[in-house]
Amino acid sequence: MELVVTLAIVGILMSVSVPSYYNIRIKLQERQAVTNMNIIRETFFQYFYRAHMAGNPHFPSTPDNEEKLMDSDWISTAIDSANSPVTPKHLFSDGKVPTNLNRNPFAYESWADTLSATGEILYYIKISDVDEDSPAFGKSFTHAI
Repeated sequence: MELVVTLAIVGILMSVSVPSYYNIRIKLQERQAVTNMNIIRETFFQYFYRAHMAGNPHFPSTPDNEEKLMDSDWISTAIDSANSPVTPKHLFSDGKVPTNLNRNPFAYESWADTLSATGEILYYIKISDVDEDSPAFGKSFTHAI
């Protein structure tokens, strides 16, 4: 009888803890993807500052593939071939642009906009997780400088 009661208690505890564990795991994976997007943002901002100090402020250009993914072709192409052979992957210490937890690349866009009132140029980047199987699917961040 004690064994049956013990098994019932363990079953109840498992029915509560397993879904909680799964939800916590999904949230952690989402946070890791968001952290990876922030790492990309910070790295590209550092590149922008270095380019600005050299008199040519710019972010890496938008990938030319349909989904605007930071794929292997894009990360191996020079950011500014006229001035430097540096590619996006060279901006990261391990030579790899961070991806989501499914190892799929994020979408990336960059553009500049001029404020008509002041003539000031604002530079923008947008990083998005477009992988439908990713816990961070649909998360997108737009930053300006």
